[in-house]
Amino acid sequence: MANSNMKKEKKRKTLYIFSYGIRPSQITLETLSALKKCDLVFSHSLEGGAGDFISGACKEFRMLRELDQRQTVNSVKKAFLTRGTVGFLTYGNPFFLNATTALINMEMKRAGICVRVMPAVSSFDAIINLMDLNKYSASGLRLVELATVMEDVPLTPEMDTLFFVVGELNLKENDRHRERFFEKLKKTYPGAQAAVLINCACIGDESGRLIKTSVARLKKAFGRADKVTTLFIPAVTNNAIGHRQKGCHKL
Repeated sequence: MANSNMKKEKKRKTLYIFSYGIRPSQITLETLSALKKCDLVFSHSLEGGAGDFISGACKEFRMLRELDQRQTVNSVKKAFLTRGTVGFLTYGNPFFLNATTALINMEMKRAGICVRVMPAVSSFDAIINLMDLNKYSASGLRLVELATVMEDVPLTPEMDTLFFVVGELNLKENDRHRERFFEKLKKTYPGAQAAVLINCACIGDESGRLIKTSVARLKKAFGRADKVTTLFIPAVTNNAIGHRQKGCHKL
């Protein structure tokens, strides 16, 4: 009987990882329902004003904006000492390019806590609409998180490509990686090839922006790229690739 009670207690320990999308108005009814099930909801991204109706829907809400990644994980884990159901509210798709939620997920599962992840609108969804990407090159669409592959960036001109987190290249310590990236782009793509720097409208920038340029002129526009900027370069036609090396090029 004691073992049975312990198992029931563990089942009651549940973490919901959910998101309001890339701005609060995109929160789903499913996520709002899950918010109300939580004894306590944490967030590292929700701001006041537009997001007040979300925090107001929670039994208890706490901001973790000032904490680092490890402190955030520890705060969520500690909450289970006194609560049975806890929520962690983030932005975009809960797991897409989100190191914090990945770490929280791993730590909670290790502690025997049930983790439920709710789907949400991400920057990827917004970019598909912004760029009318309802049709792709014959080789498909490729997603690259540039921040994690700076030392070895495969370039595939035969594929439509979205490079995420490109603003990392503008950090002073990444000057060398930025120059190598531009050098490889120049060798791989025709100078006239389209290149678009995309900032989706989000909680921090309701207007968003698109900077349309070319591979040859990209370096000049790149200073405006920040931590949420995505670079889109469509596939090069076979004829245009012909005088260059085909296949996968490494930086």
